[in-house]
Amino acid sequence: MPLRGRRAAPLWTWDEDEPRIRPDRGYFERSHVNDSFPARGAVESQATFAEIINAVLATDLELRHVAEYAEPFWRPGGVTAAAWQGQLPNAFALVAQRRGASARL
Repeated sequence: MPLRGRRAAPLWTWDEDEPRIRPDRGYFERSHVNDSFPARGAVESQATFAEIINAVLATDLELRHVAEYAEPFWRPGGVTAAAWQGQLPNAFALVAQRRGASARL
């Protein structure tokens, strides 16, 4: 079960001078309005990184790999945000498989 997420990317402003958390967002908030393309106002649920990892561990899945990336999962054209310059986590990848299942390549 591969999963790629953009856990932190919605928190950052698109300011070019320095990275900041948007004043209308918070890491521990349960949801936020996605005001960027293509969502244009959709309400997105959010969970902390620990909640995501613990949800996988609480199932019959074995966590095989977790990685974080400075590159955002998606970035709009024409925007160069300081938050995307390699200093902050913007996305992650998670691989899990059913316990006892053999790995497939």
